[in-house]
Amino acid sequence: MKRAALSASVALCFCLGASAQEIPPSTEDPATTAAEAPDRSTGLRNQPYFSNIIKTNLSTLALNNYSLTYERLIARKISASLGWRHMPNTHMTQTALTKEVMKYFEEGDSDINEQLDQLKMSGNALTAEVRFYTGRRPGAKGFYAGVYGRYASFTYDYPYDFESELGTTTRVPFKGKSSGIGGGIILGGQFNVHKRVIIDLYIIGGHYGSFSGKVDGLADLSDLSEQDRTDLKDELESLIEIGDRKNITATVREDGVRADVSMPFLGVRGLGFTVGFAF
Repeated sequence: MKRAALSASVALCFCLGASAQEIPPSTEDPATTAAEAPDRSTGLRNQPYFSNIIKTNLSTLALNNYSLTYERLIARKISASLGWRHMPNTHMTQTALTKEVMKYFEEGDSDINEQLDQLKMSGNALTAEVRFYTGRRPGAKGFYAGVYGRYASFTYDYPYDFESELGTTTRVPFKGKSSGIGGGIILGGQFNVHKRVIIDLYIIGGHYGSFSGKVDGLADLSDLSEQDRTDLKDELESLIEIGDRKNITATVREDGVRADVSMPFLGVRGLGFTVGFAF
């Protein structure tokens, strides 16, 4: 819940005139009285605050991702942070989130399930971010807008089954590495739930950049006909389609497949729930 900034209260000087009973005039200087009256706005701005926060994103656990972020105030309401995220080697359809997503394909094409069940990935990501917080209270609290840059790297294993014109199935064990770099913006809110315990809620954000990598699939493809090799090439190059751009360029030879991946590095950050400790 948003913590609204409290408006300043100014001390008022009341002049009391003589009535039926004469009241002695005050000996206090009105200007001095107003100056000595507490200014609530100034009090809020001068509250003590912590300059460091260590936090972890709990929502990414649904994708078997583990994260740690260090945030440091570099001005009264501006912070800089560096975050690291790790995903161990994981069957992508076996995470809590993708299990729910894959339910939508259960009554559809079973080949999609069989192919995706074999995909395993691991990866790391580094995110550098600068945030600008709202509110009169000092420190990394309140609603914020941030700008960030992200570098991510992935490795993957994907045994791909290709069915030839004659109905035979050839397995191509793909192994690849790729990386992406990009930048974006994020909106959210960070609040104290205890003196040192904070929650950070990502509302919406996203980044854009470039992503590239190489994939090798070493296998004996000498039994495939020329048409089969063309079909395998077309299948692989159509796996990732973004607009009209060809994002995978594959070469099929007798000893296997070589492929280059080049595509936009797109990502969305939203509905994230992070818990941290301030010190």
